[in-house]
Amino acid sequence: MKICLLSEYFYPDSTGGTGTVLTQLIRHLKDSYPDLEIDVITSRHLYRSQETPSLLPAYEDWNGIRIFRVDSPLVNTSTTRRRLTANMRFTKSVLRKLMSLPRYDALLVTTAPPPLAAAAKFYKRLTGKPYAYLIYDLYPDIAMAVNVLRRQSRVAAIIRRQQKAWLHSAAKVIVLGRCMADYLNRHYAISADRIQVIPVGADTERVTPLEKDTRFRAAQNLEGFVVLWAGNFGWHQNFDAILDAAKILRDQEPAMQFVFVGDGMRRQYIAERIANEEITNVQMFPFVADDDFSDMLASADVSLVALEAGAEGLGVPSKFYNIMASGRPTVAIVARDSEVAQVLEEVGCGIRVNHSDVAGLVEALSTLHASPDTAARMGAAARRACVAKYSIACIEKQFYETLQTLSQVHPAPDKNLSQNCANSPLDPVANEGVT
Repeated sequence: MKICLLSEYFYPDSTGGTGTVLTQLIRHLKDSYPDLEIDVITSRHLYRSQETPSLLPAYEDWNGIRIFRVDSPLVNTSTTRRRLTANMRFTKSVLRKLMSLPRYDALLVTTAPPPLAAAAKFYKRLTGKPYAYLIYDLYPDIAMAVNVLRRQSRVAAIIRRQQKAWLHSAAKVIVLGRCMADYLNRHYAISADRIQVIPVGADTERVTPLEKDTRFRAAQNLEGFVVLWAGNFGWHQNFDAILDAAKILRDQEPAMQFVFVGDGMRRQYIAERIANEEITNVQMFPFVADDDFSDMLASADVSLVALEAGAEGLGVPSKFYNIMASGRPTVAIVARDSEVAQVLEEVGCGIRVNHSDVAGLVEALSTLHASPDTAARMGAAARRACVAKYSIACIEKQFYETLQTLSQVHPAPDKNLSQNCANSPLDPVANEGVT
């Protein structure tokens, strides 16, 4: 079976986010299932190269995976319309490259960037080849949930209308959790039989439980009980509750340290709160090298996961599964019906805290600090469950079986559709007041 992945970011991206997750998944798929021929169309930029961009090669054969990279505009602007315009330009570049290549049996397209599914939908209409739509973050819904995009705006209405079309055109919609499946069913009328729940999972050979006397602790002079946030500092994550709890625990639990490792849009906001409010028990560090990732996770006594209220059903934090693989308990600030909350309850590997419940967060962290046996028991349960259910071997098998089902889908091509990509159905998205 010959498939093509469409994603803005891919190998050698290793700084977190969709690109890193997809790189690991596709590499494992290719290595485990040699009957799969896999091509990738992606950007020549890395995810975190906006300020100091350097172009990657336009073509690369990565041990049997052919990678085609296209030029894409940098989207280092917070203006929604400009970002969407840049995303549309990238999408059209992907489509032009896609149309220049031999036909594929199926496409796998992601939500990074959101309009990319338009290229897959156009390809399906022209060739009759199906696509699976992999939803990491559902747009525009998540942007509206965290007030980055006004619900009543024309841009939101346009994207939501297009999103519904992309979802209904997909042969299979792949989501990261049960909460996302429920959301798509309720808000987009996607039937359960067309939705496949496949968690992000973790590479349980790459991330393993280690002793806490790590290189990371030594390098950063960390002692005592470490509460770790590792990953993206994004808009849809509740950092205020964490910082408020840290202020309280600064005096109550002087041996407790909060450590933030990562980068993202809210980094400056977090740094300013730490400095302005003298939250001296919080430290921030950049992403670590890939080889040091497991070591960094093992530095924690407990790790944090958070989603803003209203973001449940729109995404699942991928970091959660790496925390499980590291054998550490999770304290999660999430809704009761979120995927993370459901796994915590099923596995017994952490504590859920309600949104903005600072007192509850303080209590959860203090409880685990006071009871190392409880923390160890939760961490061991997390590791067992990750190996049994959320390892990359389990995840890649589900993806392989889903991709195989696509080969049995044979929609008829649209004989009347022009092959001129410059006049493709992508244009109306950009022309309806978005640019």
